[in-house]
Amino acid sequence: MKPRTAALSATLAATVVATPLAWSVLSSGASAVPARTAVQAVAVQAVAPTVVPAETATPQAETGPPVLRVEDVLSHGSARRTALFEAYTACLLDEGAPTVEDERPVPDVGYNQARGVAIADPVPARIERACADLLPVYPPSLEAATNPDFAADAASYVACLRSNGIWVRLLNDRNISWTYLAGHDVPEDNARIEDECLLASFAD
Repeated sequence: MKPRTAALSATLAATVVATPLAWSVLSSGASAVPARTAVQAVAVQAVAPTVVPAETATPQAETGPPVLRVEDVLSHGSARRTALFEAYTACLLDEGAPTVEDERPVPDVGYNQARGVAIADPVPARIERACADLLPVYPPSLEAATNPDFAADAASYVACLRSNGIWVRLLNDRNISWTYLAGHDVPEDNARIEDECLLASFAD
């Protein structure tokens, strides 16, 4: 027997042992012809298996204005926040919003960095409507109207600030606007503390 023929015979024999159908044919005392037929069927299945393509889910595109995350409104901002407001202010400018020369407003939501111009306030209503779908939405978790757990989260936020030396009180029960309490010094690293407490107290 040639080496390649012997190797093929060994492979087929191993297939017979590992296949329940072939094993039952051999153990029942059937003739050699059915056994060879079973082997051929198994061999064909091993060489050319039927492949069923898996279904792929089509990703759903986001609709509506972009929503800011808590990390986007920290003291140092975020690259994502900057990109979103760049897109919004670019739209306002393309629609003909008036500009202010040599003036950069604070916060920078009315300033387009790429073009180096500030947008005059107020923006005409027609132009605002044209770009409304690009205006970033404030993080929902930071307002009572969109966060059912806002009261508890806000209380946790204030407690975190106070435990780290920033003594404040909330100005209302709708958002996290607050003011300092008199008689307390403000830590030098207050921005870091505020950011850490915000992230620890509110989830996106």
